[in-house]
Order: sequence, then structure tokens, then C-alpha cells
Amino acid sequence: MTTIGMPEVRASIQLPEGIRSSAVKFSEGEYLHELVRANGFRRTLETGFGLGVSAASIMTASRARHVAIDPFQRDYDDCGLKNLERLGLTPNLEFHAEYSHSVLPRLLAQGRTFEFIFIDGDHKFDGQFVDFYFAASLIEEGGFIVLHDTWMRGTSYLVNYARANRRDLEPVPQSLRNIAVFRKRGADRRGWMHFEGFGGTPRSWIAHKVNQRLHAQPDSFLGKAALRVKDALKLSWSS
Repeated sequence: MTTIGMPEVRASIQLPEGIRSSAVKFSEGEYLHELVRANGFRRTLETGFGLGVSAASIMTASRARHVAIDPFQRDYDDCGLKNLERLGLTPNLEFHAEYSHSVLPRLLAQGRTFEFIFIDGDHKFDGQFVDFYFAASLIEEGGFIVLHDTWMRGTSYLVNYARANRRDLEPVPQSLRNIAVFRKRGADRRGWMHFEGFGGTPRSWIAHKVNQRLHAQPDSFLGKAALRVKDALKLSWSS
């Protein structure tokens, strides 16, 4: 593995017009990179691959094999795969062009475990919940599960679910608004009838609507106004 880092990732990754807004931000990539590097993680996985920013950030930190799952890479004209090839990272990429709900149970049945899992695939609540459920079974004690796009209400609800119901997963404070982090702290010892309610707040509803407008039309007058509201209120998943 070549000893490239985040400066090379920033310089080499190509983000085509029209789809670049869907990419993980470089500031978020740097956070993922440092989290993996600081903890010495080598067994990593992500659901959702997109333009390859997260994979490149993780792989340049771990310098090891990385599992990525995404059935829609062709819809991106294989841009993510091309970006990793440009960086010389392809030899260490284990890429599954399938749905995560097919791949994750297979990895679990094979007895594979991971130290770091990044969830950024299907953003509907039920799709993310399935990814999170299997991630919680695949992650080793002491490992991290990271959720992206917490501005989306479905993701916000998933964060609330985890906080209310998964005592084995400890929330990890961090400064980025659009990411939530959980660390595996032991076995899941809930009884078979366990359930704690979870949901959003009026503030989280406002955050969702503001971010919807911002994401749909970031350069419009309403999009810029939404950004000012978001910054003023510091809207995030923790609302």
C-alpha cells in the first residue's frame, strides 16, 4: 500500500458536477481518516460507496483491506471505483455490487468481524435500520459504528433508537453535525421483549425541513436562507 494521505485524496478525487453534492465532505473524510488511524483499525467496512471519498479516507488510514457495498456504482459511472484506482487503492478494495441486506448477513454467516463500520447507503429508516442491526452484530468490542447524513429524519430516528435501546453501543461525542458515532462496549443483553420508545422533537422536524430545502436547491435564495437558519439554530441530529 502506497503511503498516501488526505492531501493526496483531496488532490486526486474527482467529483463530477451534478452528483458532487451526494459525496462525503472532505472535512468528514478527514474525521473518518483520523478515527481509523488513531485507533489502529485495519478491518473496515462501509455501506454506500458513491464517489469514493469515504473509502479513500478510511483506506489511507488503515492501509489494509476495506469492504465496500453499493449496488448503484454504475449509476455514478463507476466514479468511486475510478477515484480509488487513481489513488492506487483498488488492490485493497473488496467491492460488492449488491444490496447490503444481502451482503451483511453473508459476512456474518462467514464469521467475519470488523473494527470500523461506516453506514451511508439506503437512507430510508428501515434500510438504515437493517444496516445498523447487522453492523451491531459484525462490530467487535471497542469498534466504532458511524452514521452519516444525520440531517435526514430517518437517520435522526435511528440515532434516537440506538440511544434509547442499545446500551451496548455508547454514543461518542464529536463536533461534526452530520455524523453520529457509537462504540461497542459489550454484549447486547436485552431481554427478548425489550423496547424503549424513540422519536423526534419539533426541533428535529424543523432541522429536517430546513436541510431538505438546503439539499434540494443549495444555491437558490431559499437554499441560502435555509443555510442561514441552520447555522443560526445550529440544527443537527442532536436536536
